Amino acid sequence: MRWLYLLLLTSILALSLAAEALEFRGGDIISIDSPVEDDLFAGGDAVNVNAPVDSAVIFGGKVNVDAPIKGDLIVAGGDVNLNSDVGGKIVVAGGTINLRGDVARNVVMAGGQVRILSTSEIGRDAAISGGDVYNAGKVLGALWVNAGNFQNNGTAGEVRFQQWKEDEAEERSEAFISTFSILMILGFLIVGLIMLRLFPGGVFAVDQEIRRSPPVRALLGLGLIVASIVLIVISIFTIVGLPLGLVLLELVVAALLLANLFVSFSLGRWIVSALNQTPGDVPTFVLGYLILSLLFLLPYVGFIIELISISLGFGAMVFALNESRRRV
Repeated sequence: MRWLYLLLLTSILALSLAAEALEFRGGDIISIDSPVEDDLFAGGDAVNVNAPVDSAVIFGGKVNVDAPIKGDLIVAGGDVNLNSDVGGKIVVAGGTINLRGDVARNVVMAGGQVRILSTSEIGRDAAISGGDVYNAGKVLGALWVNAGNFQNNGTAGEVRFQQWKEDEAEERSEAFISTFSILMILGFLIVGLIMLRLFPGGVFAVDQEIRRSPPVRALLGLGLIVASIVLIVISIFTIVGLPLGLVLLELVVAALLLANLFVSFSLGRWIVSALNQTPGDVPTFVLGYLILSLLFLLPYVGFIIELISISLGFGAMVFALNESRRRV
């Protein structure tokens, strides 16, 4: 299943490096009712694309794409309906996925139920993973399927099918975890982009602390994480300190979740600086996010790299907050 990560992250990078301007949409129910001649990043309970878009990254409970996408499309959602044509490639993770439109390039989809309907034609290859997979469309290239049940009423240049067997519970679990991980990757990507858009000063302040002394910030960050956990445990088990402990727990968890996003931006800046490139803040962040996410996938050392990254980001955030307090 690791190929799903690689294709997903590569698609994100290709989409973001091509973006000179971005259109951000957020809310409970989002409707794109007028053309967007930019790269769209949207997240909400329900996202409805009713007008043409250049390219899009969408995260939502229910996603309906009823208008053409000129370039690439990346979607994570519970119920995903792709009813219009896509001029590039698509990467989709969801509970239920229905593909009805044409796709000019490659398709990667992972979900509980994945259906390629008769109105769909895929210009190149398709890689599908899911509990139930149904193909009634036309795949001009190869069709790779890894599923519990597969029904093929369509056509493909080549079909390769690997079935989940009843006693392969571990493989099913791995497939579910991989799908969930893809959703998390997309979700944190959108959070990072929104954070960079709304709070650029805070992002640059933490980046400055990271680049100032990474080993010191990482070591102190690890110590602060341990100290925070001890303080939270002590506070929660005392009646007087319980409210403080709960508040502190929420703050620490939020900081830990955001730590890797700050490190991603700093890593991206270091890479583009070494290459003497100036692609802009958003592509720089996504480049760092891509590299860091791939490093986390490495066997044996991935966990250590992630622990260092979280400690570094946490420590840098504390230093940046302290520096901001001093200036005030």
